[in-house]
Amino acid sequence: MSNDFLKISNGKINFCCMKNYCQNSCCGPYSSISKNLDNIDKRPFDEIVLTSEDYDRIYKAGYAYLMEKGFSKETGKIYYKMALEPDGTCKAFVGGKCSIQKIKPTLCDAFPFYFDMFSGLCAIQCEGFSDKYWTELSSLKNCFISAKKMYEFWIDFYTN
Repeated sequence: MSNDFLKISNGKINFCCMKNYCQNSCCGPYSSISKNLDNIDKRPFDEIVLTSEDYDRIYKAGYAYLMEKGFSKETGKIYYKMALEPDGTCKAFVGGKCSIQKIKPTLCDAFPFYFDMFSGLCAIQCEGFSDKYWTELSSLKNCFISAKKMYEFWIDFYTN
């Protein structure tokens, strides 16, 4: 099953992150990506889980009020996540923009990309995909590194 929004040609991808110029500015509730997925913790897919580096960076910047603890009953582990509004929107989303764009969580930095163990590099559709925008794949290395950090976070979460 393919949506055909993702294209690669001559080392370029038809994507450009719009950052603060994005109509949504924030990728919003992630729950719509979970149609055929399940997770061991039965955690909702709209949680924006934080790495320890995310927590430290956001805390030191004075935004501790934007974070909250999560708890996995299944594994007995505590983790941190961004606090969400009742509709699933991140509390850092203020006035139609991300209020912590420069220190955003690793998960948000990786978005819309993630690594799937079966398919490799995958993407979730967003307005940054367009045949008008072509970006060198190599220039998205930091985004891919963030996706890798999230993958590693989950491996550590379940094995340590």
